[in-house]
Amino acid sequence: MKSPILHIGYPKTATKWFQNEFYPNVSGVYPVMRKDVFDRLVFTDIYSYSPDHFRKWLDLEADDKRVIVCDEILVGGLDIGFGNGEFVMLMSQRLHDTFPDSQVVILIRNQHTALESAYSHYIMTGGTYSPTRFLSIRPMFNKPFMGYHLFNPKLFEYDKLIELYISLFGKDKVHIFLYEDFAENPNQFITLFCNTLQLDVPKHLTFNRVNTRYSCIALQKQRFLNRFTLGNTPFKQYFMNFPGIFRISRSLALAIDKYFNFPKYKFDRNVHHWIDLRYKQSNQHLSQWVAKEKLARWGYPL
Repeated sequence: MKSPILHIGYPKTATKWFQNEFYPNVSGVYPVMRKDVFDRLVFTDIYSYSPDHFRKWLDLEADDKRVIVCDEILVGGLDIGFGNGEFVMLMSQRLHDTFPDSQVVILIRNQHTALESAYSHYIMTGGTYSPTRFLSIRPMFNKPFMGYHLFNPKLFEYDKLIELYISLFGKDKVHIFLYEDFAENPNQFITLFCNTLQLDVPKHLTFNRVNTRYSCIALQKQRFLNRFTLGNTPFKQYFMNFPGIFRISRSLALAIDKYFNFPKYKFDRNVHHWIDLRYKQSNQHLSQWVAKEKLARWGYPL
């Protein structure tokens, strides 16, 4: 039987599309449902998790099909930063203990657009912080433990995560793909993707975006209204909680982007300058696995 595939993200690299559209249409595979990934793998506490129990349960569920675990939560989250990397380390070790013979898929994306999409997602879920506070360019707290679970931009130093998974699974088992290649030519990308991972290419795929970044107008409208509701994130500032406001603000933002063709939200020049400086060294190290010419073509900070 072919080795399992662990598709671990990154967030904002079409992972939802792979979960909902791609893997369910591949023949001969068993994509683990997101609820089972959460309940049985990710959020089982460290004293209760058993690799043997999970693998035995999965062997019964999957029968002889090739197991696919696909979820961006495995490398951390956009709503919370999972500390200083402990969650990322825990998940990598848990995955290796459970699926030591796996192929690992890592999709990466230019940090400029990845972080803009991450910030848009934060506002969609009820956030109110400015980009500088969200990215910790302007720290909110003097004591480091007070911001321990806030979003952590270090998550997007791709070389660190790639090195970690190579150390566990081996260089030949870790496959790095660029989101920009997928966005430019989805059919060509999927053919290469399937050839690399020995998957049958599904027929009649649709390439509709599952999550799209807000326009500037929609984002600012929702960010303002988020101050009157708790929403879906505890990391924010708000005056009072009117539960119905969040649903209204979300619907209003979606309506604005549906009926008006406003430009997509973008950071200002100072934030982009910070991103260039923040990820330059990481991406230079990344170029040992991804050609520097390709990174430069897609605008990765170098």
